[in-house]
Amino acid sequence: MALLTATGVEVSATQYAQDRIADSVRRDIGLDSAPQVQVNGFPVSLQLARRVITEADIDAAQVPAALNGRVLTIQDLSIHLHGIRQERGGRERADEAEVTATITYQDLSAFYGVDINRGIGNDQVVATTQVPLLGRLSASAHIGIAGPRAIAVNGVRLSENVPPAARTLLENSLERQAPLDNLPEGLALRSVAVTDQGIVALMTGHDVGLQPDTA
Repeated sequence: MALLTATGVEVSATQYAQDRIADSVRRDIGLDSAPQVQVNGFPVSLQLARRVITEADIDAAQVPAALNGRVLTIQDLSIHLHGIRQERGGRERADEAEVTATITYQDLSAFYGVDINRGIGNDQVVATTQVPLLGRLSASAHIGIAGPRAIAVNGVRLSENVPPAARTLLENSLERQAPLDNLPEGLALRSVAVTDQGIVALMTGHDVGLQPDTA
Protein backbone atom coordinates (compact mmCIF):
# COMPACT_ATOMS: atom_id res chain seq x y z
CA MET A 1 0.00 0.00 0.00
CA ALA A 2 2.80 2.40 0.88
CA LEU A 3 4.49 1.68 -2.44
CA LEU A 4 1.27 2.34 -4.35
CA THR A 5 0.77 5.59 -2.45
CA ALA A 6 4.32 6.72 -3.18
CA THR A 7 3.92 5.84 -6.85
CA GLY A 8 0.67 7.78 -7.04
CA VAL A 9 2.29 10.81 -5.42
CA GLU A 10 5.17 10.67 -7.90
CA VAL A 11 2.85 10.38 -10.90
CA SER A 12 0.81 13.35 -9.67
CA ALA A 13 3.95 15.40 -9.01
CA THR A 14 5.33 14.68 -12.48
CA GLN A 15 2.06 15.59 -14.17
CA TYR A 16 1.79 18.80 -12.14
CA ALA A 17 5.35 19.89 -13.02
CA GLN A 18 4.85 19.14 -16.72
CA ASP A 19 1.52 20.96 -16.86
CA ARG A 20 2.99 23.94 -15.02
CA ILE A 21 5.87 24.35 -17.45
CA ALA A 22 3.67 23.70 -20.50
CA ASP A 23 1.16 26.33 -19.45
CA SER A 24 3.91 28.88 -18.84
CA VAL A 25 5.42 28.30 -22.29
CA ARG A 26 2.02 28.37 -24.02
CA ARG A 27 1.06 31.62 -22.33
CA ASP A 28 4.36 33.47 -22.62
CA ILE A 29 5.27 32.51 -26.20
CA GLY A 30 1.69 32.74 -27.44
CA LEU A 31 1.08 29.22 -28.69
CA ASP A 32 -2.36 28.01 -29.76
CA SER A 33 -1.94 24.86 -27.66
CA ALA A 34 0.30 23.68 -24.86
CA PRO A 35 3.63 22.12 -25.93
CA GLN A 36 4.75 18.64 -24.96
CA VAL A 37 6.84 18.63 -21.78
CA GLN A 38 8.86 15.79 -20.29
CA VAL A 39 10.27 16.32 -16.79
CA ASN A 40 13.33 14.16 -16.13
CA GLY A 41 14.97 12.98 -12.92
CA PHE A 42 13.61 11.12 -9.91
CA PRO A 43 11.88 11.76 -7.67
CA VAL A 44 10.02 14.74 -9.12
CA SER A 45 8.12 15.21 -5.86
CA LEU A 46 11.42 15.97 -4.10
CA GLN A 47 12.41 18.38 -6.87
CA LEU A 48 9.16 20.27 -6.36
CA ALA A 49 9.73 20.34 -2.62
CA ARG A 50 13.15 21.87 -3.23
CA ARG A 51 11.57 24.31 -5.73
CA VAL A 52 14.04 23.36 -8.50
CA ILE A 53 13.23 20.91 -11.30
CA THR A 54 16.45 19.27 -12.41
CA GLU A 55 15.79 18.84 -16.13
CA ALA A 56 12.98 19.12 -18.68
CA ASP A 57 12.47 18.77 -22.43
CA ILE A 58 9.91 20.87 -24.30
CA ASP A 59 8.70 20.28 -27.87
CA ALA A 60 6.47 22.75 -29.70
CA ALA A 61 5.34 23.25 -33.31
CA GLN A 62 4.28 26.22 -35.42
CA VAL A 63 5.93 28.85 -33.21
CA PRO A 64 5.80 32.47 -34.46
CA ALA A 65 9.36 33.78 -34.21
CA ALA A 66 8.90 37.38 -35.37
CA LEU A 67 6.16 39.60 -34.00
CA ASN A 68 6.73 42.74 -36.11
CA GLY A 69 6.23 42.81 -39.86
CA ARG A 70 6.33 39.46 -41.60
CA VAL A 71 6.07 36.45 -39.32
CA LEU A 72 8.80 33.82 -39.54
CA THR A 73 7.33 30.52 -38.37
CA ILE A 74 9.42 27.89 -36.59
CA GLN A 75 8.09 24.50 -37.65
CA ASP A 76 9.68 22.58 -34.78
CA LEU A 77 11.08 24.00 -31.54
CA SER A 78 12.96 21.80 -29.09
CA ILE A 79 14.01 23.22 -25.70
CA HIS A 80 16.22 21.42 -23.18
CA LEU A 81 16.31 23.03 -19.71
CA HIS A 82 18.43 22.53 -16.61
CA GLY A 83 17.61 23.88 -13.15
CA ILE A 84 14.05 25.18 -13.65
CA ARG A 85 12.43 27.26 -10.94
CA GLN A 86 9.16 29.16 -10.78
CA GLU A 87 9.31 32.90 -10.14
CA ARG A 88 6.67 35.28 -8.89
CA GLY A 89 3.80 35.58 -11.33
CA GLY A 90 4.10 31.92 -12.30
CA ARG A 91 6.86 32.36 -14.88
CA GLU A 92 9.61 29.79 -15.24
CA ARG A 93 13.36 30.42 -15.33
CA ALA A 94 16.18 27.96 -16.02
CA ASP A 95 19.87 27.97 -15.13
CA GLU A 96 20.76 26.70 -18.61
CA ALA A 97 18.92 26.13 -21.88
CA GLU A 98 19.67 24.65 -25.29
CA VAL A 99 17.21 25.32 -28.08
CA THR A 100 16.97 23.86 -31.58
CA ALA A 101 14.68 25.67 -34.03
CA THR A 102 13.85 24.19 -37.44
CA ILE A 103 12.50 26.55 -40.11
CA THR A 104 11.21 24.96 -43.31
CA TYR A 105 12.16 26.32 -46.72
CA GLN A 106 8.48 27.01 -47.34
CA ASP A 107 8.27 29.27 -44.28
CA LEU A 108 11.61 30.90 -45.10
CA SER A 109 10.36 31.58 -48.64
CA ALA A 110 7.15 33.14 -47.29
CA PHE A 111 9.19 35.42 -45.02
CA TYR A 112 11.53 36.67 -47.77
CA GLY A 113 9.03 36.67 -50.63
CA VAL A 114 11.26 34.57 -52.92
CA ASP A 115 11.63 30.79 -53.29
CA ILE A 116 14.43 29.45 -51.08
CA ASN A 117 15.70 25.88 -51.17
CA ARG A 118 18.74 23.94 -50.07
CA GLY A 119 22.00 24.66 -51.83
CA ILE A 120 25.34 22.85 -51.82
CA GLY A 121 27.01 22.58 -48.43
CA ASN A 122 25.73 23.17 -44.91
CA ASP A 123 25.50 26.96 -45.21
CA GLN A 124 24.30 27.52 -48.79
CA VAL A 125 20.79 28.08 -50.13
CA VAL A 126 19.37 28.78 -53.59
CA ALA A 127 17.05 31.77 -53.97
CA THR A 128 14.76 31.97 -57.01
CA THR A 129 12.44 34.77 -58.09
CA GLN A 130 10.51 35.91 -61.17
CA VAL A 131 12.07 38.92 -62.92
CA PRO A 132 10.18 40.91 -65.60
CA LEU A 133 11.51 40.20 -69.12
CA LEU A 134 14.09 37.71 -67.80
CA GLY A 135 11.82 35.05 -66.33
CA ARG A 136 13.02 32.96 -63.39
CA LEU A 137 16.29 34.06 -61.86
CA SER A 138 18.23 31.87 -59.41
CA ALA A 139 21.22 32.65 -57.23
CA SER A 140 23.24 30.85 -54.58
CA ALA A 141 23.59 32.56 -51.22
CA HIS A 142 25.02 32.05 -47.75
CA ILE A 143 22.78 31.80 -44.69
CA GLY A 144 24.18 32.39 -41.24
CA ILE A 145 24.13 34.33 -38.00
CA ALA A 146 23.36 38.04 -38.31
CA GLY A 147 23.32 38.81 -34.58
CA PRO A 148 22.62 37.23 -31.19
CA ARG A 149 19.02 36.50 -32.21
CA ALA A 150 18.79 36.85 -35.99
CA ILE A 151 19.71 34.97 -39.15
CA ALA A 152 20.33 36.47 -42.58
CA VAL A 153 20.83 35.51 -46.21
CA ASN A 154 23.82 37.23 -47.82
CA GLY A 155 26.69 36.67 -50.21
CA VAL A 156 24.33 36.41 -53.20
CA ARG A 157 26.11 35.01 -56.29
CA LEU A 158 24.66 35.25 -59.82
CA SER A 159 25.97 34.76 -63.33
CA GLU A 160 28.03 37.65 -64.70
CA ASN A 161 25.55 38.26 -67.53
CA VAL A 162 22.66 39.09 -65.17
CA PRO A 163 21.65 42.77 -65.56
CA PRO A 164 22.45 44.97 -62.53
CA ALA A 165 18.77 45.84 -62.04
CA ALA A 166 17.84 42.16 -61.70
CA ARG A 167 20.73 41.56 -59.33
CA THR A 168 19.60 44.48 -57.15
CA LEU A 169 16.00 43.21 -57.13
CA LEU A 170 17.01 39.83 -55.74
CA GLU A 171 19.51 41.26 -53.27
CA ASN A 172 16.91 43.71 -51.96
CA SER A 173 14.44 40.86 -51.42
CA LEU A 174 16.95 39.08 -49.20
CA GLU A 175 18.36 42.05 -47.29
CA ARG A 176 16.00 41.80 -44.31
CA GLN A 177 17.19 39.88 -41.28
CA ALA A 178 15.03 37.09 -39.91
CA PRO A 179 14.71 37.78 -36.16
CA LEU A 180 14.06 35.04 -33.62
CA ASP A 181 12.57 37.48 -31.13
CA ASN A 182 9.59 35.54 -29.76
CA LEU A 183 11.66 32.92 -27.98
CA PRO A 184 12.79 32.68 -24.34
CA GLU A 185 14.92 35.57 -23.13
CA GLY A 186 18.62 35.03 -22.50
CA LEU A 187 19.24 32.89 -25.59
CA ALA A 188 21.88 33.58 -28.25
CA LEU A 189 22.48 31.94 -31.62
CA ARG A 190 25.44 29.58 -31.79
CA SER A 191 25.07 28.05 -35.25
CA VAL A 192 22.84 27.88 -38.32
CA ALA A 193 22.89 24.82 -40.58
CA VAL A 194 21.23 23.98 -43.89
CA THR A 195 19.58 20.54 -43.88
CA ASP A 196 17.11 18.62 -46.05
CA GLN A 197 14.30 19.53 -43.62
CA GLY A 198 15.12 23.25 -43.53
CA ILE A 199 17.28 25.70 -41.63
CA VAL A 200 18.27 24.47 -38.17
CA ALA A 201 19.32 27.13 -35.66
CA LEU A 202 21.01 26.23 -32.38
CA MET A 203 20.65 28.64 -29.47
CA THR A 204 21.99 28.40 -25.91
CA GLY A 205 21.84 30.55 -22.81
CA HIS A 206 22.33 30.84 -19.06
CA ASP A 207 19.73 32.20 -16.62
CA VAL A 208 17.02 31.88 -19.28
CA GLY A 209 13.46 33.10 -18.74
CA LEU A 210 10.73 31.28 -20.65
CA GLN A 211 8.97 34.55 -21.41
CA PRO A 212 9.95 35.93 -24.85
CA ASP A 213 12.62 38.52 -25.48
CA THR A 214 11.11 40.95 -27.99
CA ALA A 215 13.71 43.70 -27.67
